[in-house]
Amino acid sequence: MYIRPSMRLVNMSVSELRTFLGHSSVVKVLEKTVGLSGPVADEIALRVLNYFGYLDEIIDNALDHDDRRLFYFLQDMKILSTRWEETQLINGRNWRIFYWSFNWDNIHKLLEENRDPGTDDDLYSALPDSVWSRGGEGIT
Repeated sequence: MYIRPSMRLVNMSVSELRTFLGHSSVVKVLEKTVGLSGPVADEIALRVLNYFGYLDEIIDNALDHDDRRLFYFLQDMKILSTRWEETQLINGRNWRIFYWSFNWDNIHKLLEENRDPGTDDDLYSALPDSVWSRGGEGIT
């Protein structure tokens, strides 16, 4: 049985849909803001999303050195954001724990700002008025 893409989206669970939309949003924002090509943007988006899994934020200690550099770059592009909290250790020293999260509000804002004016989400509104009239061809 062949499932059209629109039906595939309808049948996805909430977590699958969130992951799918997250991946496509991250790929689009990387292509538009950083200027990466499709395959490179896709690879970076998957690399970053693999760290997050189903979580909204991750701890900085999970990153290796190269990926941390990538995360700082994406933070400069306002795709990722950080926060930190401080806790006191048993010996009295303070310890900072850093967290990374997607800046979804800014990602959607960037996608809306960089949207091509020629692309319209609604196919029917993009059609000319002449399509909606029969033009007196005698069709009843």
